[in-house]
Amino acid sequence: MDSMEQHSQIAHLIRQAMNHLPVLRHDPSQGIPLQVPGFGPDEVLEALDAMMSTYVTMGRRVQRFERAWAEYCGTRHAIMVNSGSSANLLAFQALVAAGDLRPGDEVLVPAVAWSTSLFPVAQSGLVPVLVDVHPANICIDPGAARRAITSRTRALLAVHLLGCPADMGELRKLGLLLVEDACGAHGARAGQSPVGSMGVAGTFSFFFSHHITTAEGGILVTDRDDLADICRSIRAHGWIREMSTAREIARTHPDLDSRFLFLHPGYNLRPTEMAAAFGLHQLERLPGFLETRRRNHREWCRRLSGSGLPLQVFPEPEGMLHAGFSFPMLLSPHAPYARSELLAFLEGRNIATRPISGGNLARQPVAQLVPGLRVPASLPVADAIHDRGFFVGNSHAFGSAHGDLLIDTLEEFHNEHR
Repeated sequence: MDSMEQHSQIAHLIRQAMNHLPVLRHDPSQGIPLQVPGFGPDEVLEALDAMMSTYVTMGRRVQRFERAWAEYCGTRHAIMVNSGSSANLLAFQALVAAGDLRPGDEVLVPAVAWSTSLFPVAQSGLVPVLVDVHPANICIDPGAARRAITSRTRALLAVHLLGCPADMGELRKLGLLLVEDACGAHGARAGQSPVGSMGVAGTFSFFFSHHITTAEGGILVTDRDDLADICRSIRAHGWIREMSTAREIARTHPDLDSRFLFLHPGYNLRPTEMAAAFGLHQLERLPGFLETRRRNHREWCRRLSGSGLPLQVFPEPEGMLHAGFSFPMLLSPHAPYARSELLAFLEGRNIATRPISGGNLARQPVAQLVPGLRVPASLPVADAIHDRGFFVGNSHAFGSAHGDLLIDTLEEFHNEHR
């Protein structure tokens, strides 16, 4: 049997073994999980081809996926890395290296965000300033941000939390350098603009539980040629290999071998070819996945808003396209029961729950260890989210029956405890 016949036989066996994947219709009798597998044999076979080629680290598949993602986001460049957290680190490190930001500059960060939305700011020598979020969308509040600005404030991190676009129109009026954390907002839009494309840089995560996955992985997008060049250098040890200006730089250092010429203090944030192999096929699935997630979010908001339950939901803002990463809720302060009781009941019915991101990051113990962290004002909305907020899963594989299950379970608990 020649190699082509062997490959064909392997592909057949894999397709046969994975014929139930991706899961496109999840059975609601199994509850509401946080994640449903959205990949199948196409992704696995592409990754297998990468491994069989023996070229497994950052190569042609990564380049293809970068071009495809940049086109999807409407940006000039996309730089793939090993996680969304790394993409955030890369963004701030590159802005410092480019001279847009200097050590000691303040960066406004929403108090409700993921931990590695916050940490890269301080890790880049910048001063994170925690700002409250807006009660209608739990993204950074433009008014609170305006009040937090000082003579040292240079930038703002807009986190499109759980798939909801931040109010980029109002944030732009602040006159600050804008970085977008869209790690959980793939395909969301503010007006006609894709999230990630409206700031100086935007970041995304492809962790296994996100809209689409490369298992682990992330990406940074930007329209700036100079910033993209710096990102490519910092991503891989600080060397010049992937920079568009590599030849010109090498000519100014004739005593050094250009293959090992280091220009920036860098890291190893490189992705694998197997991750990009997944991404190439996952991107094809994203429009359909997004449509279902958005429909679920809209319908669940509508039904819960009229249910009389002591729960606030967060509908899609007018003029925005919500990506429906998960379904967040806020228990009323006047509810006759505690959040912990409600979540225990949901978990007991196989409805998985989580806090809303990191809650109020100022109240996390690590806040004491973040250099320079500043909290200039009270954070009442972040505190409410911290104490009473939670989310359940949303998925491309959920339908109206999952909404029935969620609302019936919430009503059952409420009726037993009111």
